[in-house]
Amino acid sequence: MEIDEKERMLLRELSNNSRSTVTNLSEQIGCSRITTSRLLRRLVEKLKIRFTLELNTSRLGISERHIVMVKFARKPDVNALRDFFSADMYSQNVYLTEGDYDLLIYAVTGNPVDYIRWETKVASELSEYGVVIRPSEYVFAHFGYMPLSNDFVGFIDKYNKQIDDDDKRILSLLNQDSRMGYREMAEKLKMKEDTIRYRIFTLRKSEVIRRFTIAVQEPIGLYPISYFINYRFNKTTTSTRFALARESYMNADDHNPLLNTFQFVAPISGSYRSFGIALFNGKEAALEGAVKHHQSIFNKEDIEITYAGISGVIKGLLPFRNLDIRTNYVKVEW
Repeated sequence: MEIDEKERMLLRELSNNSRSTVTNLSEQIGCSRITTSRLLRRLVEKLKIRFTLELNTSRLGISERHIVMVKFARKPDVNALRDFFSADMYSQNVYLTEGDYDLLIYAVTGNPVDYIRWETKVASELSEYGVVIRPSEYVFAHFGYMPLSNDFVGFIDKYNKQIDDDDKRILSLLNQDSRMGYREMAEKLKMKEDTIRYRIFTLRKSEVIRRFTIAVQEPIGLYPISYFINYRFNKTTTSTRFALARESYMNADDHNPLLNTFQFVAPISGSYRSFGIALFNGKEAALEGAVKHHQSIFNKEDIEITYAGISGVIKGLLPFRNLDIRTNYVKVEW
């Protein structure tokens, strides 16, 4: 998939603020409003872009976030999986995968007990397929974010009573379309435009909304690969290898038509130590850029990588970013 420089610039602006007006977008990318509108429509169609929110999960009452790897002895029917997870509030994103595991789930809850109940329920419901579940928890992301389905409203009802009904309705609409205009929102919500403006301002100021941004239903023309990493630690693992890996995330974007090759990178605890989702032009490029490259940094005998391509979305959205990694990368010294 080819993406030219103007489209790349537009993607960056939309990643930073998907509510930016066409006038502002045209000024940033150096095009007329008509050309910018045409580019925007083309990008939405080409990449299946969804305008959405990056939300502060802790402000929603979410305290437990898990990346869950699932392997089946016998693969279930896709429609059966879709029916099961569509009715499940805790599974925010569910991806079909091909490789070392068959399903990838981003699951969130408001406390550890509810998480254990959720995991047990999933294992029980899918037990006839010989299911094996390997969860890992993440507290923060080095880079990127995991989108939330509109089921997040249920977490507010259950875990956070401070966000009122009007704010919930606003958040729900913006999560589905963060470019929706104030007039349309006012009509849908039966509220005054000024009231909606003020409430959105307050939600931003209190950091419930971290960013108006973009995600994708499925990255047409690109190969998304997900991977889990375990390390055998030695004297240079934390002092040198981690720094080399971090630099590789930043340099990888020079060789991809999209600005960000690595869309989501997070340290995790549990079954594995690190998790990532990356976009490449094909399977071989993904194996070379995500798997073999990590093996070259850490040495094959010091690293275990479990990986699978993402072949479809059962529920939710895929993370998608076009931001400067060097500016947005969250670095923590262990």
